Amino acid sequence: MRKRWGLLLTILILGGLFFLPGVQKILPQIIATSQTTVAQAAKHFNLQFPLVGSQEAADATPIEPIVKPHTLKRTYYYRFDHEIPDKMAATFEQAIAVYNETGIVDLVAGDADEHQNAITFFSYSKRMPEQQADYLELGKGGPEIIEVTGIQGYIANHARAGLNRKYPESIKLSVALHEIGHAIGLDHSQSRRSVMYPLDQGKTQLSAGDLKALRSMYQTD
Repeated sequence: MRKRWGLLLTILILGGLFFLPGVQKILPQIIATSQTTVAQAAKHFNLQFPLVGSQEAADATPIEPIVKPHTLKRTYYYRFDHEIPDKMAATFEQAIAVYNETGIVDLVAGDADEHQNAITFFSYSKRMPEQQADYLELGKGGPEIIEVTGIQGYIANHARAGLNRKYPESIKLSVALHEIGHAIGLDHSQSRRSVMYPLDQGKTQLSAGDLKALRSMYQTD
């Protein structure tokens, strides 16, 4: 009995040595086929798998296209339009404090010259049409990139951010954060963690994706 087991073991070892190069050769193909099959199945059944890096990509906050090619200075000088209500100005001030706490940008009250980044805060009144009654425009904002080339060239962002005074829902910290985000270069995000999600989620803190996007845009002075 022991001799039979020994003979069988010898045959298995020799067989393994004989077939091992072949197995090593086709193993990458087997793995590749398995990955392709899984990907095809996921696509067919509309499934999502926790692939490495997928969550980070999903949480990423895009950058406004006109800002993306540039690196901006971190300091902004801001002013309030003379028609802006006090409550709205106070809400913007709260949002300014949140951005300043990041240490990535520095929003300072005052008038900027043409070489410096600037934000003008304003209010406007816009009622949505009846056919769009389920959608309220709470605010609007965006960057305006000024680029001058040459020996004394410079790049500056002369941005604007406003809230719609027609709706009380607009005077919220989360909405002000969103519009300032647009002004300094953040675009709409697909992540509900982000203050840049197109619909107001009541978020009052910047997400990891928001912070990463800001760091990619701003240099230290």
